[in-house]
Amino acid sequence: MGSEGEYRVRGGRIFFAVLIMTLLSGCWDQQMLKDDRIAYIVGLDLNSDGQLQSTIAILDVNGSQSGSPQGNKEFSEIHTVTGNTSRHTRDKMDREVAGRLSASKLRVILIGEDLARQGIYPYLDVLYRDPSSALNAKVAVVAGKAHDMISTKVSGSQLIGEHFHKLIQSAERRTIVPAVNLQLICPPMLDPGDDFALPYITFNGPNPLVYGIALFSGDRMVSTLKSEDSLLYLLMADKLSQTASLTLKVDQEGNREPEKYLAMDIQQLKRKMKIDVQSNRNIKVTLNLNVKITAIEYPKDHLNQRETLGRLNKKLTEELTRRAQAVTQKMLQAKNDGFGIGRRLIAYYPNTWKSLNWTKDYPKVEFDPIVKVEIVNHGIMN
Repeated sequence: MGSEGEYRVRGGRIFFAVLIMTLLSGCWDQQMLKDDRIAYIVGLDLNSDGQLQSTIAILDVNGSQSGSPQGNKEFSEIHTVTGNTSRHTRDKMDREVAGRLSASKLRVILIGEDLARQGIYPYLDVLYRDPSSALNAKVAVVAGKAHDMISTKVSGSQLIGEHFHKLIQSAERRTIVPAVNLQLICPPMLDPGDDFALPYITFNGPNPLVYGIALFSGDRMVSTLKSEDSLLYLLMADKLSQTASLTLKVDQEGNREPEKYLAMDIQQLKRKMKIDVQSNRNIKVTLNLNVKITAIEYPKDHLNQRETLGRLNKKLTEELTRRAQAVTQKMLQAKNDGFGIGRRLIAYYPNTWKSLNWTKDYPKVEFDPIVKVEIVNHGIMN
């Protein structure tokens, strides 16, 4: 019995040791971040020969001789190469950069307008196939060359990648651009019944400016909307973010110019969209928006009077409905199905969908947007 018990104890110890060795074996494919050169922002352009031009800004740190943290200085090291594909430019960049180049912490991808209008998927394909890609990276289209944007000297101590990341995030919070990233644009880019939009950035003098959004049909950029219209586009898509502000002209008469305008914050949004497929395959989309707002600026005042509120509600309703109709018409002309009408047809009217050529039939869709505005708050002044 003693010998048998001893064997059991010894066997248990061996099993326990093997288990511990298995758990402590570590990761065979680990990559130490301290060994990488981190690319924070990437720009993609087409050069005059039709080749891909890739520009990256690498986060680098110069430490002081004393080694104190206060002596460290972060800056962006910029590299530009040309090649036939994204992978080709990456291989060429690896031979130029001292150290192992890593895009695992990529924050922003800027795409030049010429490339965006030809189609972006072939140049993003390599990122979707790499398991280490930063799929949460922001994606935006720029007027002109992405290389010029990345080479911009921004004010303050911000790195160029961090500057564009915060610039896009700020526009997302204010419902100017949709909150999208590399991962979120992939499904609509490959979906025949859905489309997407990206932030569109231009120059305002020497400084980058979020102009509005770039509309896409498939993976090709087809048109743009300025910030006032892109806000309405997002409201109709039921994508109200943290804040949304708009200034509209509501009066033709006034002693001073500011008295003709009303500035508002959108407090609450309720959207209802209905698709009606008629027997002759005509498709009608009714889109109702009920918007409750706060008047944050109206120098003409008298917002405590019921007649004034009624007049302004009517004027704002008419103006926003007119603008909504203009936005939907521009979407139809650009063949941008940003509200996913085709996706709903696939789900609820599959026989109708099979009989359609959506690329040709989508511009024939009849949109009927109606915006109803109600002022529910006008501040602390009577």
